[in-house]
Amino acid sequence: MTYDRIISFLLLILLSSGSLCAAEAWDAVKTYQYGDDVAPLLAVEAEVRRSTASPETKARTAARLAALLNEDTSSPGRQFVCLQLRLVGGAAEVPKLAEWLNRTEDGENARMALTDIRCEESLVPLRKALETFEGRALVGVIGSLAARNDRPSIPAFVRLLGTDDQEVAAAAASALGGFGPEGIDALRKAEDRISRVAVGAPLVRIASDFAVQGNKEDAGQLYELLSGTTMPKGVRRAAWEGTLRLLDDAMRQQTIATWLFDQDMEKSLVAVTHLPELSAEQFDALFEKREGMNSTVKTAFLEIMTERNGAAMLEVLLKSLKSDDPAERLSALRAIGKLGDPATIPVLLDALTQGPSMKNVARDALIRFSPNEVGPALLEELRKTERRNQAIEILVAMKNYDAIDPMLELAQNENENISDPAIEGLARLCDPDEHDLPRLLRLYLASRPGKHREKVERTIVLVCEKVPEADQRAGKLIAILEKRDGGLSGQLLIDALPLLGKVGNRRVADILKPLLDEKDPALQQAAIRALCNWPDAEPLDVLWNIAATSDSKQYRQWALRAYIRVLTLKSERPENETLALLQKAMKAAENDEDKKFCLSRAVAIRTVASVEWAADFLDDPTLAQTACSVIADLAHHRFLREPNKETFDPILIKVEKIAENKEIAERVRKSRLGM
Repeated sequence: MTYDRIISFLLLILLSSGSLCAAEAWDAVKTYQYGDDVAPLLAVEAEVRRSTASPETKARTAARLAALLNEDTSSPGRQFVCLQLRLVGGAAEVPKLAEWLNRTEDGENARMALTDIRCEESLVPLRKALETFEGRALVGVIGSLAARNDRPSIPAFVRLLGTDDQEVAAAAASALGGFGPEGIDALRKAEDRISRVAVGAPLVRIASDFAVQGNKEDAGQLYELLSGTTMPKGVRRAAWEGTLRLLDDAMRQQTIATWLFDQDMEKSLVAVTHLPELSAEQFDALFEKREGMNSTVKTAFLEIMTERNGAAMLEVLLKSLKSDDPAERLSALRAIGKLGDPATIPVLLDALTQGPSMKNVARDALIRFSPNEVGPALLEELRKTERRNQAIEILVAMKNYDAIDPMLELAQNENENISDPAIEGLARLCDPDEHDLPRLLRLYLASRPGKHREKVERTIVLVCEKVPEADQRAGKLIAILEKRDGGLSGQLLIDALPLLGKVGNRRVADILKPLLDEKDPALQQAAIRALCNWPDAEPLDVLWNIAATSDSKQYRQWALRAYIRVLTLKSERPENETLALLQKAMKAAENDEDKKFCLSRAVAIRTVASVEWAADFLDDPTLAQTACSVIADLAHHRFLREPNKETFDPILIKVEKIAENKEIAERVRKSRLGM
């Protein structure tokens, strides 16, 4: 079904329901604002399209549209009218459109309508505008007349090449590019006054037009001029591309082969892009002379030769891999990787330690092998030191599950340089299933409490988060733990509670609740740590109760910091309420570190009240720098800063003066200046 038929069908429904009539639709155009119901506009648009069936109805509809171009019609309404006149307008509507051509709000729409009304009358106001318009409006008019291929405007375009407005001059130059020989002299004379890119691009266009018309001589002369060293790189390359297109196949291939050895880098690079056009015989002949090519050309040449000849190039590539030229070595390695030959795996493994670029090329090449081809070699690398981390990265990217057990062994190492990459790799490689989770839990329980166990804990949480249903994550862990000897109790419960808290759900809450008042200190402490690890704000009230009433200073501190953390997570709670709760937490803080942490979390509350609260601490020697950081972060948000400049500016000036961190001071200065 066509667009017109769909619109007609919808309008038929609206009209038959009595909710819309034709007259009402036209009246609605006068008052239309963005966001209003568009049904009336669709009705008018459908009528405009139908009117094109005959010259008489088209003229009547155009006149009716033009009558709406007045001050009584809203600006969005006038925009709609101009859009429709682009379809049905004629000479009779030109005077009305011309009245709006120089209006800031409507000029662009009127100009576009005049551009699309293809009659001599519509060109007159556009030509006049060349004499009076300035800036972007003048650029638009130039573009419209160029689109209409208006030759009487050529003298004006030539004159505008000399204007001080570089954007206007560039637009005039671009327009002249559409008029062939008539624009050449003017453009060449303008080289010293405006950007050579602005002049060169239209001249390239003229040369291309010559070539299309079969005028190879003039095209060649112009391309030769444009390839001169004074021209920008892009223009020169376009000129050489054009030159090649003028040649027959044999001459073009010979020219490409010659340019490959040219000392002009830009010319040789153009030749490189045409290497696939050469015959096998030409490639073989050039291969013997490749040392005479510059580095960039030679590397590209080797890669294309490899694509053509495959494994037969391996010996040459291995030799290039020992070159003193880094670009040649990289290109050779890239070509070796594309061979896909298992015999190259040792070479690629060696490259993993030869710098970032070589490492990335080798990594991508190794990943393309099948696990059976490259897996054993990578697993062997896990036993070594030099390339172990790179091997882990590749095995994880390949989803090679055979690497899990060796990585679990590495993850137990006391040396964090060995264990950390393995632990991070396990987080990405393992799945939350009956195979991987038990192994990760064994690693967790075997780890000593402290930094190492926390890293393993974080890995298990990340693996559990791969379960789409959040309420099922903890259940998987609990089910595995309950199957262990003795079930989930005693020391196992003490060890597991902090982890379960991080994937907390209702079932974990049920386990925790009776343990918060447990007489066994170790069990109670584990329960409180689990509560403080909770991922969301569900236990907010319980945390506050512990922070405010516990006899243990340590428990109060743990609970308060957890309360502050979950309080400032994204939620549906009104921001002013969150700020009030944060201010309450600040009063409960018993040391400077907790006060700093509490204040720092104000960045999550993007309100003026939050800024003002942070500003209250700018005179506090202990908290002033934290306050500076918070204010700098909040001031970064334009939606908050701009409507409240009177509040922000004096605060930002003060922060700029007292901030010890120069980066913060500079950010604040830029925010104050609206940068």
